[in-house]
Amino acid sequence: MIAVLTALASLCGVLVAGPVSVAEDRTYGRTGDDFLPHTLPTGVDPAHPLSVDSPLLRTSPARTARLAPMGAEWRAAPVRVPYKTPPEPPAAHRPATEPKTERPMTDQPKPHQPKPHQPKLQQPKPQQPQVQQPPGNKPKAPKPKVDRPVADTSTVDETKAGGAQRKIFQGWAFDRCQAPSVSTMRAWLASPYRGVGVYFGGRGRHCKNQRHLNKSWLRATKQMGWNVLPIYVGSQSPCVIANIKRKFTIGGNAWAQGRQEARDAVNQARRLGMAPGSALYLDMEAYRLGQRRCARTTLAFVRSWNREVRQQNYVPGFYSSANSGVRHMERARKAGERDLPEVMWFARWNVPPSLYGEKWLDRRAWHPNRRIHQYAGDVTERHGGRRLAIDRNRVDAPVAIIR
Repeated sequence: MIAVLTALASLCGVLVAGPVSVAEDRTYGRTGDDFLPHTLPTGVDPAHPLSVDSPLLRTSPARTARLAPMGAEWRAAPVRVPYKTPPEPPAAHRPATEPKTERPMTDQPKPHQPKPHQPKLQQPKPQQPQVQQPPGNKPKAPKPKVDRPVADTSTVDETKAGGAQRKIFQGWAFDRCQAPSVSTMRAWLASPYRGVGVYFGGRGRHCKNQRHLNKSWLRATKQMGWNVLPIYVGSQSPCVIANIKRKFTIGGNAWAQGRQEARDAVNQARRLGMAPGSALYLDMEAYRLGQRRCARTTLAFVRSWNREVRQQNYVPGFYSSANSGVRHMERARKAGERDLPEVMWFARWNVPPSLYGEKWLDRRAWHPNRRIHQYAGDVTERHGGRRLAIDRNRVDAPVAIIR
């Protein structure tokens, strides 16, 4: 009887101790000044609460203590223990943020999924009748393409315009600072060129000492079949880009200066034997078109030069870079300006030769027979045993008339 009563008492103690211990164990992990149990089991961290079914709770002193039946006064008295949040780990131990990965495009196959092979349908080629070659004669292989202009096959004609005849040349031409000798011009008849640009005058001319350029030189080259493009390098734009040309800029009275230099160009052309109707090309090196005051001064000089050359019965032409001077003249044309050049010689290098493919020129402007494209510069060629450094040009424009 005594043993039965002892067993019942022990069973009641366990049932009472269980709920009390669970209530105490749930306080693990609070992050304030709330209470914690007086005694913590070994291996328990206050920052990480334990579950109710944790094995550590089974050996908690609160579970094994013998308590009186029920009643809050028999519970283990709580003790207030100050609690601090554990510090953050140093940056060196924090996990790095994973980089963002781009999603693969939907129209591209995945690496593990190769593209399905789609066989190409071969269309039968039409059979061409075989031509029997005579014995001993093998068919000639096609000649490889050469990166240079083909031989000129166009004709040169003369037309009347503005009271004087104009000689139109269509073909390939080269120009260089120093005019070649007569013997070199004769040797270069083996080249595809039949036009040559020469710098015959102007205060801004770099090669002022022309050793070969004179009246006899012009007559000799004419007899060989050469066509001459006279270039006059006068005063340059006030905002010219090349430093070497800044000492030749236009002065305060652009209009009067343009008229004066035009008369000088005509007089020098006449002394060399160039008759009226000859084209004279004003060389205006690249300048900063965005500077409006400079652009107005440059345009006034060019217009005055053109008017005077035209009044002397010569053809006023204009040479400049496509991005500055040529673009400027096209703007002036669209704006309705008068006294503009009659022939446009535009420089755009390292592109295929194209007279009517320049983006800054309307295809309907300066047409027909009024364009020259300088498509390459500072190149070296050898023809007839003579080597020259030249600029390459495609021409459909008036040239000099040599008397």
